[in-house]
This record gives sequence, structure tokens and C-alpha cells, in this order.
Amino acid sequence: MAVRVVRDPDVTRKALTGWLADRFGAPDLRLGPLTVPPSTGFSAENLVADAGWTGPDGPVRRRLVVRIAPITYQLQPRPRFWQQYHIQRILGERTDVPVAPTHGFEPDPGLLGAPFCVLGHVAGEVPADLPSYHREGWLHDAPAPMRTAVWQHAVDVLARVHAVEPVFDLGPSDPASQVDELAGDLDFYGCATDPHVRAGIGVLRATVPAQTGPPVLLWGDARLGNIVFNGSAVAAVLDWEMAGHGAPEADLAWFLHLDRHLSEGIGADRLPGLPDRAATVARWARRTGRVPHGLDFHRVFAAVRFAAVTARVTALLTGHRLVPADFPLHRNATRLLATTLKEVGT
Repeated sequence: MAVRVVRDPDVTRKALTGWLADRFGAPDLRLGPLTVPPSTGFSAENLVADAGWTGPDGPVRRRLVVRIAPITYQLQPRPRFWQQYHIQRILGERTDVPVAPTHGFEPDPGLLGAPFCVLGHVAGEVPADLPSYHREGWLHDAPAPMRTAVWQHAVDVLARVHAVEPVFDLGPSDPASQVDELAGDLDFYGCATDPHVRAGIGVLRATVPAQTGPPVLLWGDARLGNIVFNGSAVAAVLDWEMAGHGAPEADLAWFLHLDRHLSEGIGADRLPGLPDRAATVARWARRTGRVPHGLDFHRVFAAVRFAAVTARVTALLTGHRLVPADFPLHRNATRLLATTLKEVGT
């Protein structure tokens, strides 16, 4: 669901043209119309435009994505917009994790009303959340062997993320402190009194696993909907708004939980060809060389965290009258949280 752009497109385009001309050292830079991509996220504002200029070797053409820090729709208590950009920059420069090219960060809100960054556009297909890729879209229409390959390549790139050491401070990395932080953020998310969320926090505090290795970079929002695919191959990993450090099983559990939400959680049949939980965990373990540890804890953490995020999203959507008052997102998330708690024996 795209963020609604409430700004003068001509003023924005003029401001960006000057900034980009300085950034690329191209005084003749021309910027085409600004558009909102159909699969953009809800929090940050994303704009796409084609830029052209004359380089040392002749004409240059690039499609650019301008990502503007959230103003109205802040989903996370600590959005860390600066860190999101620099995580992508570091991954692109130092690792084999595929990310969009980074072209610059502007911390001064004076130009566009908020800090922003400019990324290169990565062509490809992204599995949709709304409507769920389990119900329609290119992945739904793909043959089963391609769906299998898409899923396997997503798990493989998740393992590549987990080979990256911490980059800079992204909050607590031990499970107990992460639970405390999440519990402290429930008022922000708007679900501090939700009985399922409170029960989940209690289970987490009673089942904190021992740490079995040093913390790694966590994607935070690891899911098919944050990956650009070229065929079945991963072209780029998107969206580091929820990035952190910690046990890599946290990302694995989130990846599985979000797929479950988009199928069982909304009453949709899961697509044939997508490997199940056991096969996914086994493949991730082979790719990381790690014996999965504390998966039940991380399953509950993912379910509680997702329920918290959906409470915030639902409040913002309904509060700005972007969806009907009975929008089922949070209701579905808490129902799946209750199911998860039953499955882990609580």
C-alpha cells in the first residue's frame, strides 16, 4: 500500500534536480516526472524518476528511487532512517548481499521536508502483500518449480545476510534485552493492553534461550515482499527499517511467520511448490552452517512483534481513513499469535 504523496511535484522535482546535479557532478542533469511505485511500502515515501545527463563518455541514463523519511506514518518507535541507508551502502560495498545501488543521503530536512536518500532502481518483480501473493500476482501464476526456486533463493540470501557481522549500533542484541525493548514499545504500537500480546511477552520472558554465538546483522523484515526477483533469482534485498543485531534465528522465524500470515493467517491456501517449515529450516541451516537454536522462542517473538506492528499500521490506516474501520490486519495477526502460543505449548 503506497504512502499518499502530499507535495507539489514541480517544486519537489526542481529541488531534486539541483541536488542530484551536484551529487553526480552533472550540471545538465534532467529529471523526468516523479511517480509513486505501485509496490511501495507504507511508512517511507518513495518516488521514482528517470534522470539523464552528459557524462565523460556520452549520455547517461539512470532510473532513481528517492526514499523520504516518514513524517506522518511512522511505524517504528526508532525508525533509524540514516542507518537504513548506510546498511545498504555497506552491504553493497563489502558483501555479496544484493542491494540497490546507493547514490547519496541528505540529512537536512529543509529540501524535501524530511531527510532522504537516493538509490538506484532495481528492475524485477516483488511478491505482493496486498493482495497476498498466495492469492494472485506473478508468483501465484508461476509454475510450481519456479515458486520453489524463488523460495529457496530467498532463504539463501537470508543466510548471506547472516554471514555479515554487526555494522554499528542498532539496539540490543541479546534476546532478553530485545524482549524488554519490545515490551517497552507496546504503548507506541498501541497494543499494551492486548491480552494475546501480553501473554506472548510473558512467554518470551520465561523462555529466553541462551546465546550460542556472536550476534549477526539481522534484516528485521525478512520476507518475500522485500525482495526484488529477476525470474527466480534475487536481484535485490529491500527495506532495512527493522534491521538490528542478534541471533539469526530471529530473521528465519519472521520470514516463516510472515509467509504464514499471508496464507493461513488471512484464510488463503498456501501456494503449491513453496517448501514447508521443516525444509526451509533445513536449507537455512545448511547455508549458514548453524544448528538452529531457540526456534520456538523466536517464533513467539516474531508473532508478538508482528501483532504489535499491525496494531500501529491499523491505527494509522483507519485514523487517516485509508481503509474501513473493520480492516482485519491486526485481528488476523493476533489470531495467528494465539495459534502460535498454543503450538509452542503455552
